[in-house]
Amino acid sequence: MADLMSLSQLYAQGKEGLEAAGYRRALPPDAALGTSLTANRAYLDSLFFVPRFLSSAAADTRSTILGIPVSVPVFCGPMAGWNQLGETALEESARGLKAAGAMLTLGIGGSDEMQKAIDTGVPVAKIVKPYRNTELIFKKIEDAERRGCVAVGMDIDHFHGRLVGDVVDLDDTFAPQSEDTMRRAIASTKLPFIIKGVLSADDAGKAIACGAKAVIVSNHGRASLDCSIPSVVALPEIVGTVGKQAEVYVDTGFRNGNDIVKALALGAHAVGFANSVLLAWGAGREDGVRRFVELLGAEMRRTMSALGCADCAALSKVGLRRVTS
Repeated sequence: MADLMSLSQLYAQGKEGLEAAGYRRALPPDAALGTSLTANRAYLDSLFFVPRFLSSAAADTRSTILGIPVSVPVFCGPMAGWNQLGETALEESARGLKAAGAMLTLGIGGSDEMQKAIDTGVPVAKIVKPYRNTELIFKKIEDAERRGCVAVGMDIDHFHGRLVGDVVDLDDTFAPQSEDTMRRAIASTKLPFIIKGVLSADDAGKAIACGAKAVIVSNHGRASLDCSIPSVVALPEIVGTVGKQAEVYVDTGFRNGNDIVKALALGAHAVGFANSVLLAWGAGREDGVRRFVELLGAEMRRTMSALGCADCAALSKVGLRRVTS
């Protein structure tokens, strides 16, 4: 059934499926809540391609993320609440991502949950929260490495707690981490380290100076700091600052394959999707997630071909035109 769905059908069916499973939260394409997320979506929609039809090329979306081969430059962003969907939701989504050749990142959650995902064979990166109890940071990094994660990282955009609507919570659990702590955390593991929530060239430079191998330019949906610069707006400057030293990823509000093409044209190496993966799971469980990633890749290849780009690397040379009304 999922194999016959378009992306819009997956989203619509997924919303119904999640509601039937008892999952209640705003989801794309209706989740434009908060100024940063709204502006990010509006900015993406204002960017247009200039086709080169007479230079069309057979397009290949294969890439790597931290040296790991992927069929499309896509990862599932870290999300809480997998257990709200039942005991098998994360494992089913991980199998779908594995089948489609994408990567999974996990955030807050237990070791058993993480192990089930790792056991599917999908590449898993563990993004650790900035716990006020720094000993817990080191324990979770060690646990992730021991269990078979391919990378670890930290959400710096939760230094000051989590924003839920206009209420801040978990500020007694999370806290800002010093550069010394960041360096020690990165040095404590043999795995490549990702710093998530980077929105400025200053943070990007400090992240790389601390030893990070990748940064994720992210507004954390709308759960970090409202009115922070939209990730897609911040992306080019960050790529210009650290793009030759580390891989730069981006997330927040991306919906389709054309959005990925735009992000890569702005210098991103890969793009993260979070709630969209939940919708895909709601539409068809494992097959829905696989179909979702395959649809992203199919749209990417069609657009890349029309732009004369044979591979993802060629997109960095594509110019986008911004049209505002």
